[in-house]
Amino acid sequence: MAIHGLNSRDGIGLTLFVPRGRQQEAADFYLAAFGATSPRHWISPKTGEVTGIDVTIGRATFTVSGANPRREADASLPGPCAVSGRASTIFQLCVDDVDTTTARAVAVGATVRTPPQDADWGDRIATIVDPFGHIWALASIRCEMPVADYNARGNIQLVEAF
Repeated sequence: MAIHGLNSRDGIGLTLFVPRGRQQEAADFYLAAFGATSPRHWISPKTGEVTGIDVTIGRATFTVSGANPRREADASLPGPCAVSGRASTIFQLCVDDVDTTTARAVAVGATVRTPPQDADWGDRIATIVDPFGHIWALASIRCEMPVADYNARGNIQLVEAF
């Protein structure tokens, strides 16, 4: 059975795990920092507990979910919150104004990893760490350029797949 309108059918479904019980706090952060919306909540029929919250930024939807405490407690089944201080993913988010978005995110609890700056390829970029340890790379795209021009600026070289 498929549920109409869920993003996993459209491609890859993403879940950001946070410590159990902090799902709403995390969703509130993304709403305040990035202007996200929250189209639905996932609620356990057994307990009535909110187990996940869908968050939409632009056209992308992901689920903020509390980590499974059984997996976190069992070293043979490490969950996403088990390894403290490490992130395996960086989320990339295009925004209209990197400086404003960075300031807004910091005001609601993020820390700056890389301050807003102009990149060699012309975009305005910054990276922040949200209160739950996720790294967000923010970019304001100022211009689009052909691959040859990008490569000529001495950036990491883009080449066609072999």
